[in-house]
Amino acid sequence: MTNELLVERRGKVLWLTLNRPQVHNALNAAVVEALVDAFEAASIDEALRAVVLTGAGERSFCSGADLKESAGAMFSSKDGANPIAEVLRSIEACDRPVIARINGSVLAGGIGLVAACDLAYAAEHAKFGLPEVRVGLFPMMVAAKLLPVMDLRRLQEMAYLGEGFTAATAEACGLITRCVPSAELDTVLSAALAALDQGSPAAIQAGKQALRTMRDMDGRDRLAFAERAIADLSDTAEAREGRAAFAEKRKPWWVD
Repeated sequence: MTNELLVERRGKVLWLTLNRPQVHNALNAAVVEALVDAFEAASIDEALRAVVLTGAGERSFCSGADLKESAGAMFSSKDGANPIAEVLRSIEACDRPVIARINGSVLAGGIGLVAACDLAYAAEHAKFGLPEVRVGLFPMMVAAKLLPVMDLRRLQEMAYLGEGFTAATAEACGLITRCVPSAELDTVLSAALAALDQGSPAAIQAGKQALRTMRDMDGRDRLAFAERAIADLSDTAEAREGRAAFAEKRKPWWVD
């Protein structure tokens, strides 16, 4: 594991910190590989309740691919896959909720990381931008993640003009969950983690998988899938415990 990605377990939460502040926490090959490994490991760790992804320092969350270090290597590997796309897939495939703690600027592929996360909380001073056109590129993968959640006209403006926008705009666009004063970022994050801990781990895991599956279905198939999914979920041990706890007016006991 590279020291350019800090991996720290805090109780039931895994913290992943991009640790390249000198280059605005840009992604290189080593960091990308370490991220994929970390998310895959988190997915099978049943003691974990969530993963927090953040950046070292207060200036930057992530500025996307490190263009100076890796040149074009970050856009296509020897087998034709895109390394950053593999990170986005690993975030989505992770069976634990992944929360972006946005402590500074988010550019280019960094926005892709945020879009792939389940929840995203940003300090209000954080700046966002898709400046790829200014270096001869286009935010292809970021657009793939943003198209389902953002107005097309707004996305086109951001991608074509390459100009920055605020955390408040990111919230209004649906890119992030909420922007808050910098001093309140960790308080809000802690509250979200505490709320997650009250929910059924099995239900959250099943819900994340279901949302991922239903996203690409049409309305009729989506409802049919949901019917089957809730029937299966309702017969699990945690669902039975939840119903019993509700009837007995007590807190449920989830199996960790």
